[in-house]
Amino acid sequence: MIVILRPVSGTPKANLDRAKAEIERVLNFRGSVTSVKAKGDRILVQFEINPDWDLPIAQKEELLKQWIPAKVRSIFKVVSVSSL
Repeated sequence: MIVILRPVSGTPKANLDRAKAEIERVLNFRGSVTSVKAKGDRILVQFEINPDWDLPIAQKEELLKQWIPAKVRSIFKVVSVSSL
């Protein structure tokens, strides 16, 4: 899956480490970050869903699409959460 973030302040390149740490915090046991890239005014954070999480994949994806925007701190604006 991929999360697209927009930093509230600073440049995307300057906020890559913060974005990775924030998504790792929000995901917790639900997944792990595989890559973080700056693209224009946005940050793309790609992650894999934990296969040991005991739910069907479609349900995992739907829950994450709701969970991530609700839990990301106000240092970032969540633009979208989508499947690859």
